[in-house]
Amino acid sequence: MKSKTFMNYLFIAVLAWVFYMRAPSVLNHFKFQDKVAPEFSAFTLDGSEFVLSKHSKKLVVVFWATWCGPCEVELKRINTMIIEKRLQPSDVLAISSQEDLQTVKLTVKKENYLFNVAIDPDGSIAKKYNVSATPTIVFIDQNYIIHWMTSGISPTLDYRISSFLK
Repeated sequence: MKSKTFMNYLFIAVLAWVFYMRAPSVLNHFKFQDKVAPEFSAFTLDGSEFVLSKHSKKLVVVFWATWCGPCEVELKRINTMIIEKRLQPSDVLAISSQEDLQTVKLTVKKENYLFNVAIDPDGSIAKKYNVSATPTIVFIDQNYIIHWMTSGISPTLDYRISSFLK
């Protein structure tokens, strides 16, 4: 009986710790929702410049890192949606912040990512969006309004992307 009680307390403590650690990030995301997305421009791996205000349709932005396991999971899910023709490559922009260009290029080639990848060498774009964890995913509509923002693995990502892009 003591073992079961201890496990219950341990579970509650872990749950409280997770909530404590995630709460600031979740609250930050709510601050951005329904607001105009901060303007940015970034160079993609093909050398072209992506400018948010020149993009005229809905966009899924993913802040990611080559060393991030959860990023790999989410980017592979997005890539699968593109392969299955449920998503267009131009609907996604993955932004890698403060990473070496060659490392990003090698990762994109190895994983065969089909979407646009941009580099944020000094992290200034991530700062505009208060990105504190990767992956951070942002849905921006054609009027540059942020509809949804989250960090970490999202079990409902496929559904949310499909619903958002309808």
